Amino acid sequence: MKKFASIDIGSNTVRLLVLESGSNGNFREIDSARRITRLGEGMDTQRRLLPQRMQNTLEVLTEFRHMCQKYGDIPIRAVATRAVREAENKAAFLEQAKEQTGFDIEVISWEEEARLTLEGVFWKIPHQNRNILTFDIGGGSTEFILSKGKEIAGCLSTSLGTVRLTEKFISHHPVANAEYKNLTDHIHTELDSVKTRLSHFSPDIVIGTAGTVTTLAALDGNVYPYEPEKIHGSILPLEKIQTLQNELKAKSIAERLLLKPLEKGREDLIVAGTAIVLETLRTFDCTELLASEYSLREGIILKALLP
Repeated sequence: MKKFASIDIGSNTVRLLVLESGSNGNFREIDSARRITRLGEGMDTQRRLLPQRMQNTLEVLTEFRHMCQKYGDIPIRAVATRAVREAENKAAFLEQAKEQTGFDIEVISWEEEARLTLEGVFWKIPHQNRNILTFDIGGGSTEFILSKGKEIAGCLSTSLGTVRLTEKFISHHPVANAEYKNLTDHIHTELDSVKTRLSHFSPDIVIGTAGTVTTLAALDGNVYPYEPEKIHGSILPLEKIQTLQNELKAKSIAERLLLKPLEKGREDLIVAGTAIVLETLRTFDCTELLASEYSLREGIILKALLP
């Protein structure tokens, strides 16, 4: 049996997955972890990765290296996305990562990120060749993929990231009405352009992945401790998401931290992330969201292990 690990180094979260492939061609998850490091903090203003955020991320990568070592000398593919792609000090970060953790981090294009994300999403969600819009909300960007089943009709990367939007638009918690309106107006304008460029056909279903979406599903189902199998494939009606957003906007940071299903480190970002979800559903005239627990890190492994 083969074991393989993937690490997804995002603008907000670093995720590890270890899968084992059996002789029957099936895959079994044997370990996983995620840590919020906010590597992309300040990118909009400074265009550089901040030293403390780099160090936080390197410490997590070291931790993940040690976690993988208990399974032997297994292949590990570590990839970085938008924050590292755009950072002026990208080379310095990659060099430090190699020196401190031993990882040769691959900075992938957003197109490759989209393809791998779709591979991961459809690992355990049957697509049945339906018209599907999949979106992946990150800290620095959101990728939108329009597909008929796994066949991509178009994909687009935007700067609608939770860290970026929060830094730019939200300075008060509870969130001020004026700030929220500026946030949603900005998202709506960006999504109008997305819809124009992804107008090949209208989606029958919208699938969301990454931390904002899974957190909303956890809040909706009061899932705590976090159980991926209870999140994956869950359906959230637009009206329910709006109700959750109204409650989140009205809370202070301290009050949000009392919500056990809300992962610590997302308490200030969740409003911006939820706004992306709501405006996406409205822009594409869909009334519900299908939540996927699986995305880029699963796609990385599946591409490596499948023939």
